Amino acid sequence: MGAHVHLHQVQVEVILLSISEDDRLSWRVAYGDLPAGCRPDARARELAGLDDQVPAATVVHSTSWRPTPGGLILTYVVAPDPDPAEGTVSAVPADARILCAEDAAAPTPAAVTLEHVLAHALRHLSLVARTTPAVLAATDAYPRLWHAVVTHTPDVAGQLVGS
Repeated sequence: MGAHVHLHQVQVEVILLSISEDDRLSWRVAYGDLPAGCRPDARARELAGLDDQVPAATVVHSTSWRPTPGGLILTYVVAPDPDPAEGTVSAVPADARILCAEDAAAPTPAAVTLEHVLAHALRHLSLVARTTPAVLAATDAYPRLWHAVVTHTPDVAGQLVGS
């Protein structure tokens, strides 16, 4: 008798960042399932509309994960958005902020909105733009976009300094 194995569904969520003509940071989101045998990074690039030849200085970075009733969502950020005119592009909310759990033994907040995920992703990307050589090099290619990103407090998950 073989054991019954239940696999959870994994979704990939991609936050695509762009900069408007008036230097406002904008975003849109793409979603998709993670097919069996597909690497999450490759799926994030595909959902972002990037082909095998990713343009130089494009950053694809995994920023977080969170549980769903049926599995997990893996969140990536792509900067710059290869096609910001496609779909709905919105200005990043000025009041976007992270959400922290109230119980240290239960680190997942009860309800996480997409704006909370966006705020965390921006803080995370602001940090790696300062500390990761490949991302730091990409900032020179898109200075207006990266200036808007690094204005966010550079932190890792859960740090409240400057929240």
